[in-house]
Amino acid sequence: MELSPVAQDYLKAIYHLEDEHARPVRTVEIADAVGVTSPSVTNMVETLDEHGLVEYTPYKGVELTEAGETVVLNLVRKHRLLETFLTECLDVPWTDVHREADHLEHHLSDELAERLVDFLGEPATDPHGDPIPDTDLVVADRRSYTPLTEYEVGETVVVERVPHRDRDVREHLFENGLEPGTKLSLEAVTPVGIVEVVPDDVDNLVAIPTQVARRIGARAISRGETGLDESNL
Repeated sequence: MELSPVAQDYLKAIYHLEDEHARPVRTVEIADAVGVTSPSVTNMVETLDEHGLVEYTPYKGVELTEAGETVVLNLVRKHRLLETFLTECLDVPWTDVHREADHLEHHLSDELAERLVDFLGEPATDPHGDPIPDTDLVVADRRSYTPLTEYEVGETVVVERVPHRDRDVREHLFENGLEPGTKLSLEAVTPVGIVEVVPDDVDNLVAIPTQVARRIGARAISRGETGLDESNL
């Protein structure tokens, strides 16, 4: 089946929603992610179901089949390779590469994707810290990252993954110096659930809503690794 870019976008939306919620995806969630009406989603998922790419059960939800997941992982691989190429080779800010890769991924051949892998030195993650599926389309579980919300106030961590599909979120993080590799200290969690942090080389507190902070992957580091100004700790 020759899939249109629109059909591929539906499959990718289902993949990301399944990955986030670990359950069948509701059509209203797909509609919100793709930016269309619920009836349009129903028509598309019924077509994808007929071609064996998803399993759609009315009032229960949509799940990718093995065939559908193979299609999606190939697309995700190309998308994340393109993001890496655009950032490392063309100096496109990581806040913008997601949108650009969304356009280009549908036109990148499998052969050219493999050339990108060789050219980039077989990168394991994209600029946002998301794992790139390998040649066999095996992808590391992004949930292996520890959410920022699971660390205690006073701990110092390094950011390993940032959420990026929401433009406002990624621009807020970028403007405040929060990107993969950033070291930061956790200063406080307010009564309304705002996580306050101090990034390396930044003097001001950065406020992060809990729903965003739980999607930031991080790892703990020792005080000797931080490079942070001790006055901020």
